[in-house]
Amino acid sequence: MHNPDEGDYELLHREMREVLFYQAVKRNGTWHDLPPAEYDCLSDFTTTFIYNLAHTAVKAVIDIKPVNDRQQVKDFWIIVTKSEGERVFKLPLTTDAARLPEGETL
Repeated sequence: MHNPDEGDYELLHREMREVLFYQAVKRNGTWHDLPPAEYDCLSDFTTTFIYNLAHTAVKAVIDIKPVNDRQQVKDFWIIVTKSEGERVFKLPLTTDAARLPEGETL
């Protein structure tokens, strides 16, 4: 998000979780934190469908208050990539169970 107010990211995280996006990824049984403002959605959905889910979630946050406290218009970027086969990454281990999909544990 561009020009967010304090608390907007907490709302965004909640909205993204509700549509199956998480702030952690699992590799070889171990959960890793994603960088800030990045989410993962493992599913068989099409890339377009996943884009629409993310778009709806961020719009729900921005539509609450489209202009921030500094009178700047809020905006956002969305980049959706599809991963086929093995995913390769180097990320820190997560220590926050709230970043994981429902039912998963550290």
